Amino acid sequence: MFMKSIWIGFIGVMLFVAGASAASSVLQGIVKDVNGRPIQGADIRIEETKTGRLLTTVKTNVNGRYSLEGLAAGNYRVTLVVNGAVKASINNTTLE
Repeated sequence: MFMKSIWIGFIGVMLFVAGASAASSVLQGIVKDVNGRPIQGADIRIEETKTGRLLTTVKTNVNGRYSLEGLAAGNYRVTLVVNGAVKASINNTTLE
C-alpha cells in the first residue's frame, strides 16, 4: 500500500517544464508520502530510455523537492528510490 501511495504522489506532483533555452530542459518535482508529508533524501534517478544508461541521480531536499537542469530534450526514465528500494518508475518521460 505504501508503494502505491508513493507512486501516486510521485506521479501527481512531478512537473516537466521546458527551459528557456531550446538546448536544455528542467526536470523538477516534489515527492510526498501517503499523508502528504515531503520525503527528504529520496533519490531520483534519470536514465536514457533507449540504453538504460544512468545519467545522474538527484536527492530531494527537506521540502521533498528536486530539480535537475541541463538535460537535453528527449526521452528519459525517471525512477524514485526511497531507502534503497525502487518505489516508482516513469518510462518515456519527454522533455522538450
